[in-house]
Formats: sequence, structure tokens, C-alpha cells
Amino acid sequence: MPYTAPLMGRLPDHLPDAGTSTPVPASTTPSLRIAIVAANTFEHDSRLLRTGRALAADGHRVTLLAFAAPGLPDREDLGGGLEVRRLAVDRRVTAAFAPLPAPLRRAAARLLGFPPDATSLPPAAASGLDRLRAPLRRAVEIAAHQRRVGPWRDAVLAAVPHADAYHCKALIALPVVAGAAARAGARHAYDLADLHTEAARLARMPAVVRALVRRRERGWVRRAALLSAVSPGVAREAARRFGVPEPVVVLNCPPAWRSDEPGLPSSDRIRSAAGIPPERPVILYQGGFSVDRGIEELVLALDEPPLRDLGATVVLLGYGRLRERLVEEAARRPGSLVVLDAVPPSELLEWTASADLGYVGQPGRTLNQRLNLANKLFESIMAGVPVLVAEGTEHCRVVAAEGLGACAPIEPRALARVAAGLLSRPPDERIALRRHCRSVALERYTWERQQAGLVGAYRRLAVAVARGASPAPWPGWDAEGPQAPDLRDPHLEAEQRP
Repeated sequence: MPYTAPLMGRLPDHLPDAGTSTPVPASTTPSLRIAIVAANTFEHDSRLLRTGRALAADGHRVTLLAFAAPGLPDREDLGGGLEVRRLAVDRRVTAAFAPLPAPLRRAAARLLGFPPDATSLPPAAASGLDRLRAPLRRAVEIAAHQRRVGPWRDAVLAAVPHADAYHCKALIALPVVAGAAARAGARHAYDLADLHTEAARLARMPAVVRALVRRRERGWVRRAALLSAVSPGVAREAARRFGVPEPVVVLNCPPAWRSDEPGLPSSDRIRSAAGIPPERPVILYQGGFSVDRGIEELVLALDEPPLRDLGATVVLLGYGRLRERLVEEAARRPGSLVVLDAVPPSELLEWTASADLGYVGQPGRTLNQRLNLANKLFESIMAGVPVLVAEGTEHCRVVAAEGLGACAPIEPRALARVAAGLLSRPPDERIALRRHCRSVALERYTWERQQAGLVGAYRRLAVAVARGASPAPWPGWDAEGPQAPDLRDPHLEAEQRP
């Protein structure tokens, strides 16, 4: 039986408060020059944006370095001492074929079955004879990543040559920041937003390849001067596998939104944009359109009687490699499936608040998915929207403990049944649940509370730099600062380790 959270669940006594710290007071410690390296174009990266703003507000000079892309400015002033610079780095998979001339690179790409200008491999699963080419495509993509490190590192150093710390949250950027820090005589910081070797396509690579990547990641992690993690489970697993003190936990929570306004926020942004009538309940998935996030199962759940009879509409708000396929699915289901482009982070909660149910998905197929905590969970409840999450995950434990919605197996029939059950509750119960979600978010899961650990760790690093101390590895989180809650099942991680 899938777990359905109680309507107004009270926290059990053994569950510590989440982010009990108050917003960080103004710093009197020295400031740092910090270069945050994004492994993307920095259009939708809310975690790095919040990190940059928190550190800039604490007096540090922060530059966000992203990839250049057509239609995006090379420089952006985000205010508050925060600047974005976009670097011209060749991200094409065909970079692996250098120094072959361009015509031969394009021919090799076509031979292996991917577009010559692709920056990532197509999401479609290989079938038939194409399965023979799939491992070669993946090997070429890995080679392209390897070749990119040096030019990317040099571009980072050219943009911010005298940083005190180079910071990233993506494994593919870790050798870049580690290399830049080594050349500049600086430090590097690593935010474990994922257990990358246990996530996505890398989790399905041969064991020998994953072991090699983990070994290299371990070396970079052990030399990092500052470590943070997206959840308590990821922090503990990082400490276990890399032999380091536990990173400081910084949950992926949004800033407190409309905290001075009583009641539930009112919005019709989704219904207006998609032409959804008021009688149709809206189930919202927001974020990246990638495989293994449960999106395909949610689409198929629309064909199951509970949701079909209810007349629900699933809205997919975001971006990513699956978009084209999802648009095709929406054309087959007019009125019941809508795909909308991603919106700026500053506008996102206004859109989220117009949904009736937030779908987090994230089936626990990998260790990363079982231990991670996605920002869409906290964004949904901040907007007063209950959530549907996967069983057997950190998401489910938070939802169960806090009474924020329901957990279900990520398969179409179960999703349809549990989602319809939540959406079919009497109106007064649904409103009460929405109020409860928003209350919990404002009281316990705000970025203002969560940033305290990260800001405190950077303050200690600033003191070390000011004293002229040699670069040293992460010393661990001291007992004086607040730490994120222990939301784990004490038996789960030992059972789920590979």
C-alpha cells in the first residue's frame, strides 16, 4: 500500500528541527574573491544562484562563470555584488575527435548516430543494430568531457585569475575548479548536489568505469577546502566513500516567499497560459526533463481510469533533452497533457502556486535518487502545494514525517490511484492540507535558514585565507553551527549501498 501522509501530521519527537538557525547576521570576517563555476548556461540553476547571492550578501566578491550560448549575454549584473560571466568553451561531443578537420568530425558523428553540433547525446534508448553504436557514442562523449577540462580551466582562470576559492556543484566541473585552484594557489569548494557516479547514465556504466571515476573524484574531494551536500543522506555517504568529515548540509529550499501575506497565495498562471478550465485539477512537474525522473510514468498515468475519469491535466514546466518527445505525447493527449517552457527562478513559485498537486517523482532506482532531496519538493510546499513522491526515498521520509502529501511506487497505475485520491478529497481537506504545507515550509524549510551552514563555512575559510594559512582539506563542520536534520531511516542506507 502506498503511504498517504496524514492531513495535518505532527512532527514526531525524535525528528530534529530543520534549519533551526536564524538568518545569518552581517559578517565581520574578511571577504573572499569567489568564482562559482556552473556546468551549464546558468539560466535555471537556482541552487548556484542562491549560493552566489548568499555569499555576496555576506560581503564576498562573487563571480558566476557559466557557458556561453546563443542569445545569452556574455556578462550580467545580478545586483548585490553578484556578476555572471559566460565563457566560450567548446561543448560539442565532436570535440573528442580533435584535431581532425571539421568535415571528418561531422562525418564521424553521423556515423555514430548523433547530430554533429550536439552538446549531449540524444535521450532516445538505442534499439536494434543501433545498440552496437551506443557504447561508442558514450565513450566519445566521455572523451569530449576529458578534452574540455583544460580549455575550460584556462577560461575560468582568464576570467577570474585571482580568486581565493573556486566553487562548483557538478562532477564534470570538479577537475576544472581543482585545477584552477592549484594553478592560482587558491582553494576549491565542492557542493555535492548529487552522488554523480550513482546518478543518471553514469550509474549504468560498467563497474570498472564507475570505480575509476570514483577514484578520481575521491582525490579532488579530499583536497577540497570546503564541502557541502544537498541532503543528510548524501553528506553521510560522501563521508563514507571519500573518507572525509561530513559536508555541511544545505537543503535545496527556496527563500521564504510572501511570508508577510496571510493565507494561501492565489495564482492562475498555469491555467491562463495553458487554457485549463477551473474544474480540471492540475498536477505539476517542474524542472529538468530527463530520463529516470518518473516523467514518462506520470504521462502514462493519465491513461489510467482514476486520473482519466477525474479529468486531471498534467503540466510539465521545464526544459531538457526529453522535451521533444514530451511535446509529441502532449499532442496525443490534448487537454490532459501540457508542456510549458521553463520560467525564471524569480517567477517560478507564482506558477507553482496555481497547481493542485506537485509531482516530485524521482523513483529510487539509484542510490543518488534514494538519498537526494530535490528543490521541487521544497518549492511546491512553499507555494502551498502538496506533493506526490516516490516510495523508499528521502523525499518520502520528509513527506511522511511532515504530512505534506503522499508517497507511491513510480508506476502508472499506482501514481494514478494515489494522485486521484489526493485530488478527490473534500475541498475543505484539500485547503487544510495546502495551508499545512505552506506553514511547514515557512517555519522550517527556507533558504534563509539553510544558508547559515554554508555562509559559516566560508567565513571560517576567509579567516584561514586572511591568516595566510596554506590550503588545507575540509576540516569538517564544527559543533557551534547548526546542522540540517537527520531525516534518514537508520537502516536504509546500509541496505541500499552497492
